[in-house]
Amino acid sequence: MKKIFTLLAAMSLLMFAMEAMAKPLLSVNMKAETEVTVNNATKRVPVTKISSGDVVIYTISYVNTGNEAATNAVLDDPIPKGTVYINGSAFGSDADVTFSIDGGKTFKKPSLLTYEITLPGGKVEKKVASPEQYTNIRWTIAKVPEGGKGQVGFKVKVK
Repeated sequence: MKKIFTLLAAMSLLMFAMEAMAKPLLSVNMKAETEVTVNNATKRVPVTKISSGDVVIYTISYVNTGNEAATNAVLDDPIPKGTVYINGSAFGSDADVTFSIDGGKTFKKPSLLTYEITLPGGKVEKKVASPEQYTNIRWTIAKVPEGGKGQVGFKVKVK
């Protein structure tokens, strides 16, 4: 009986240790592309050079290579300097998208991104930020199962 108890205790400790080692691990890969039209068909090609006015599409691919589901997985990306976020261009399967106007310190939905200006005479006025003021973008994905994968992304216009 003592051997069975010892064996069960050892198995319980092993299962606890295995559970402690279980964790999600998101691997990410980013690509920058632009759209070109060839023979009346539009396709995406890797960006090799950019000019003012060009539109660049950033796509972040992710996969959970860990051994359990990732919950509330967060992917952050700065809006590249010298570009402007194209309003409404953020995409991502089952992701909650928020933005920052303070370099990634805080994130909110666009309608809640506000800042204050002081008018002549000292009156303070609250304004809603425009896409040109966005500095960062964040996707929060409720659940990425073990082996699960997906893509998020956005478009910018080069200044």
